[in-house]
Amino acid sequence: MNITKVKAEDLIINIKFDKSTKEYSPKPIFFSQERVEKAFETGLKVNKEGYNIYVSGEDGIGRTTYTKMKLEEHSKNLPVPEDIIYYHNFEDPYKPRVLIVKSGLGKKLESSINEIIEKLKKEVYKVFESKEYEEEKLKLIKDAEEKREKILEKLKTDANKHNLGVLFTSYGIELVPIINGKIITNLNILTDKQYKEYQENLNKFDDKFLDYVQQLREIDEYLDGVLKDLKLKISKFKLDSLYYKHEKEFKEHKEILEFLRYHKENVLINIDLFIELRFAEKNSLFYRSLEQGIKKFKINIFVDNSNLNHAPVIFETNPSFKNLFGGINFEAEMGILFTSHTNIFAGSFHKARGGFLVLYIKDLLKDILLWELLKKSIVNKEIYINGTDILGIFSLSVGLTPSPVPGIVKVILIGDEYTYNLLSEFDNDFKKIFKVKAEFNNIAKINQDVINNFPILVKNIIESENLKDVSSDGLEELFRYMVELSENKNKIYLNFSYLTDVLREAEIKANSDLITKREIKEVINEQIFRENLIDEKITELIDEGKIIVEIEGGRIGQVNGLSVYEVGEYSFGKPSRITASAYIGEKGIINIEREVELSGPFHDKGVLIISGYLGRKYGTDFPLSLSCSITFEQSYGEVEGDSASLAELIAVLSEIGQIPVKQSIAITGSVDQHGNVQPVGGIKEKVSGFFKICKIKGLNGSHGVIVPKRNYDNIILDEEVIEAIEKNLFHIYLVDNVDEAIYILTGMDPLEFHREVKVRLEDFYKNSIKGLKK
Repeated sequence: MNITKVKAEDLIINIKFDKSTKEYSPKPIFFSQERVEKAFETGLKVNKEGYNIYVSGEDGIGRTTYTKMKLEEHSKNLPVPEDIIYYHNFEDPYKPRVLIVKSGLGKKLESSINEIIEKLKKEVYKVFESKEYEEEKLKLIKDAEEKREKILEKLKTDANKHNLGVLFTSYGIELVPIINGKIITNLNILTDKQYKEYQENLNKFDDKFLDYVQQLREIDEYLDGVLKDLKLKISKFKLDSLYYKHEKEFKEHKEILEFLRYHKENVLINIDLFIELRFAEKNSLFYRSLEQGIKKFKINIFVDNSNLNHAPVIFETNPSFKNLFGGINFEAEMGILFTSHTNIFAGSFHKARGGFLVLYIKDLLKDILLWELLKKSIVNKEIYINGTDILGIFSLSVGLTPSPVPGIVKVILIGDEYTYNLLSEFDNDFKKIFKVKAEFNNIAKINQDVINNFPILVKNIIESENLKDVSSDGLEELFRYMVELSENKNKIYLNFSYLTDVLREAEIKANSDLITKREIKEVINEQIFRENLIDEKITELIDEGKIIVEIEGGRIGQVNGLSVYEVGEYSFGKPSRITASAYIGEKGIINIEREVELSGPFHDKGVLIISGYLGRKYGTDFPLSLSCSITFEQSYGEVEGDSASLAELIAVLSEIGQIPVKQSIAITGSVDQHGNVQPVGGIKEKVSGFFKICKIKGLNGSHGVIVPKRNYDNIILDEEVIEAIEKNLFHIYLVDNVDEAIYILTGMDPLEFHREVKVRLEDFYKNSIKGLKK
């Protein structure tokens, strides 16, 4: 039988670099991410509803760097979005209004408004202290007084006809009796007759008196009106002169002109604030009150884009309600909290308006209300202010309810595949809003492009981290390390955060201006050492014989299988003694792990496949009368996976046929019902784990490992193991089917092996028949 044995030279990753990273210029490199490129192209160019992007991939693979690079590149072709301004709503003070203006005009408008307010504070009162105003005011007052005097004279004349005198008091006009030509102010001295006559005269004159009072009131109202009109006329003239320059400056911007008109109208209505300010300087409480009133006329540049050259790209790394959707601050004075439109501040969602907002999904989902508000903002194309009752769940009111900002933001979520699948499954809105998935590939095939660009990628890391350059042999070791992480010698792992960590640690060990292979290997070994305590303890127990692993001689019904243990991110392999015990019965294959609930579903499946193989191979001529228990000896945790099914099958066949199996060779592989050997995972860890035990107990050239032939590309080993293979101290055998494994482990011709197994099964059957007859 032709058995394939792996040669040492086949295991060497022979990638050479002839220059250090000093000879390369840095730039971001992303291998084999065509899927991501096409996704971004679609997501960025399609400006229809729902074409937001979910960037999927593992941490450290370059999701953020790539996203930033693509967005900054694309945003340069997009216009700068408008400035956003909040201003006081005089009709409804609790609902500040939004003004959207061309980028850069926000600051200009703010400067204009501040200039207008300062001039109002300094100049308005002067108008009302001018000689012209006083003369006009006095003239109006004099005219009114003359009319008032005429009415009063008529009132006196008519009152005298009714023996009534007109008396002016602090609380108004009073009619008193006239007795013998004299006005009587003390009614107590009147006789009853006189008092009665006085009352009769009052009743007779009452209607006329009320008519005179109304005429006097009308004169007062007329005076108030004309004085107010005078004040408005003077104020309007002053305001027109103050606003004229600014209206002229913004004549091409209709929305600003409308705002200035609205602003001027309300200043005119509240002109007394600016007049009284002059006279309140010595009364600090009153002065502050007036200042708060004047503050209503200021504007709040909510988002200022004047310093941008293109559409914004905002990365929000701490998405809270305030950070994402802004909010409203409070001011305190004398124990009282108050706020206004000037206290509204923007969140990153507002700042990203017209551009791109990048969020990390794991941070966003920490608050489900935040997630719901984000979706609502995207769908409604309105950006809300934190604090308004918009979710319909409960009110978050803080006194003000600012109008939402209209606008579109392209949202990019960065997360992992698991979260994407969960949201797709359980959130009905998710796929409607995030139609584009950009999924990073973490493994790439090695080709010339990858080899040529690898030093450039390393140089980019060096520049970004401000590290020392790497020698040519250091590059080779880094490349080998990334291939090892891919678990396939024809591929490379694309999560280059591992490279960054190695380079950071290697730099402190480098004695020259270059990081070399020696420092890199030392760092990688130290990283393993920091996490391999459990590995070492299990190895120690095997060496002491407390965990029984035999690597010499032959045993019936016993095979060295290979298991992989995972502790955090560290994985290591160790041999596991798999034993089988066969006897006459009808129970078939008994999985002891399953019986004690330590077997996972994939391991259960592997054991059932063994039953299928036995039935197909040996049970076509007679019924199988077999009970056979199999177990992982000294295993007390859950067993999962089917990678031990080949080893378990060999153990069962060895036990049935009473044929010894070599203990110096461990085995891994999955088997199907037809006896074909299928690939499994963890090849490097399994081979290295068994090699380590053999090395401790003493390599003698008989030791080795059987692995599936389809796992050939996954055999990536340390130099020490490769060296042992080169010296024929350790061997790796590749198998395609059960028969090849049988030949290696027993040295028997597979046909003879199966014949002996079948004979034993026939004996089981015959003895079972005899037992039934008895």
